[in-house]
Amino acid sequence: MSNSPQKRAARTRMSYTGESYQAALSGIPREPVHGLDSATIGQRYLRVLMALGIFNRGQIAAHPFGSWGASEIISYTVKMSPRWNQTVLIADAPHNVAKRILPTKSNPIHFPGLRMERLTGYGSYVLKHMPTGAELVVTDKPSGKVEDASENESYFRPWKCDQPLTHVENEHLGAVPAMTESAKELLAGLTARFSAQDPERRWAIGNWYWDPLERPVEEREVNWFAPNLQRRLWGAGDQWELAWTDFPYPADLAASLTDPVIGIRGAKLSRHRDIYEVTLGDALLSIRKWRT
Repeated sequence: MSNSPQKRAARTRMSYTGESYQAALSGIPREPVHGLDSATIGQRYLRVLMALGIFNRGQIAAHPFGSWGASEIISYTVKMSPRWNQTVLIADAPHNVAKRILPTKSNPIHFPGLRMERLTGYGSYVLKHMPTGAELVVTDKPSGKVEDASENESYFRPWKCDQPLTHVENEHLGAVPAMTESAKELLAGLTARFSAQDPERRWAIGNWYWDPLERPVEEREVNWFAPNLQRRLWGAGDQWELAWTDFPYPADLAASLTDPVIGIRGAKLSRHRDIYEVTLGDALLSIRKWRT
C-alpha cells in the first residue's frame, strides 16, 4: 500500500533521525513503530558497547572504555540508522570512521572484537563484532544499503574475521559490568539516538558536538576546545550515570529517550535539581553535566 502503517512510521522516524526515507523504512519492524530500539540480542549488546566507547572520553572516562576508538566518531558527521539485525552508520567520511573503530596491528584496542568482513564499492564497510555476531555497517550511501559490488581493499589494514580476539580485547570486554536487560535497553537507546532531533525544535542531540537549534549559551556552559571535551558513562546492574562537559544539553538527551513519539517505550523522566533521571522498569540512568 502506498500509505501503509510501516511507511507512515518511516516518515515519522526520518523526521527525527535525519535518515533518508529508504534508510528509515529499513528500520521499521512489522509492528509499525519507530524501530530504534528493536534489535536482536546481539545487536542490542553491540549498541551497549558502542555507548560505552562513544560516551567515555578524556580524563574522567571510565577505564578502559576511554581508550576505545569509538569516541572519535563524534569528530565526523554520522547518522545512526538502527535496524533489527544491523547498526548502520551513514557517514560523510566512511573510511575515517571505519579507521577510528576497527582494530589494527598498530591499534589493537580500537573497538574490541570488531573485524572487517568486507569493503564494497567506494566506501561501504561491512563489519562483524565477533563476540556477539552482530553486524555493523559504515557507509556513505544515504539508504544505508550495501550494494552487491566488487570487493575492495581498505587503504589501511584492519583486522579481518580470521584474526582471533587478543588477550587485551578479551580483558577489555571482560571489564564491562553486568547489567540488567532494562539497563541494556537504556544504554543501547543512547547509541540509537546519537543524531536525533525533534522536528518541532524542542530538543536536539547534534551528534554530541553542536546545537542544531543554535540557542545562546554562556561561555562557561560549553568547553569549545576538543582536548577539553570529557564524557563518562559508568554503572552496574540497574544503576547508571552519564556525565559530560560539552553538547548536548542534558534536558535534550533526557527528552530524546522519553519523547512520546521517538522515545524508548516505557521510559519515564524525572528531574532533581540539575540531574535528569530516566527510568525503565527498575533501571535508572542519571544524566547531568560534569562539574569540576
